Formats: sequence, C-alpha cells, structure tokens
Amino acid sequence: MRRALLAGAVLLLAGCGGGQDTGAGSTSSAGPSSSDASSAPSSDPSSAPTSGPAATPTAVGGTALTVVVDPDGTGEAVVVGTLTCDPTAGDVADPAAACAQVAAVGTAGFAAPDPGAVCTQQFDGPQTATVSGTVAGQPVDASFSRTDGCAISRWDALSELLSTTR
Repeated sequence: MRRALLAGAVLLLAGCGGGQDTGAGSTSSAGPSSSDASSAPSSDPSSAPTSGPAATPTAVGGTALTVVVDPDGTGEAVVVGTLTCDPTAGDVADPAAACAQVAAVGTAGFAAPDPGAVCTQQFDGPQTATVSGTVAGQPVDASFSRTDGCAISRWDALSELLSTTR
C-alpha cells in the first residue's frame, strides 16, 4: 500500500507541478538554446562551441545536488552524497532512479512544507536530510524528516535521492 501511495503522490506531483518545473523549464531552456545554436553558427561561430559541450546544459539548467543524510538522527553517522543529472552521475545508491524522481517532483518537491497542512501524526524514524544545489537550473535548499505523514510523503517522493545505502 505504501508503494501505491508513493506512486500516486509522484504521479500527482508530476501532473501538477513537475510538468511545469521539469518539462517547461527543461524544454524551454533547451529549446531556445538549440534554436539559437542552430541559427548562430551561420551568423556567429562562437555560439556553436558554447552549446556543444555537455557541461554547459548541466551548469546552466541542469541538476546538481549535495545530499546530507543523518540515518539515525544523532549526527554521528552522517552520510554525504552527490547527484548530477544530464549526465547522470553521483554516489547515491541509484543515480538514474534518483534523477527520475527529481525530474518527477521538480523544484516543488524541495519546497518548504505548507505550515497549515493537516498531516497524520505518525513517526517513521529519526532520519533527517538536507539537500542543496540546483534542480533544472533553479536553486534548492531543503530539509527532510520522517516525523509526520506529510514529512514521510516528501521523503518517500525522493527516496532514491535520500537513500543512504550505496
């Protein structure tokens, strides 16, 4: 049942905000760059080398994250990981799966929780995590925990990114 809820949450976020953050941001950023680059070589040869290297899209509109996970909440066994997408790399357990989750939730998945949200009062563990960097070129800086139903849902939506197993 938990996986079904996670799948539903990811689909809901992908349908609501993820499409705007990921699809529109990535497509819009890539679209004009591609069209500018394809028209630029005829008028400005210096534009072609700028759009050619794979590092440019990652630096300008890509995803590069640093993840700090405290698996027991004590601060004594902190695990630090990294993730980049396009190209996919990093030392999280499954970088490709983590990039897929990040793309599905977009920057909305890193937004601060709604303070007025009604959340189930359940505790799913002492784990905490912080994530900072960029998602689709937009800065993110978020904290995660498993202290109530809303926090658990946020964590589960990015479980591959927040995984401490390698």
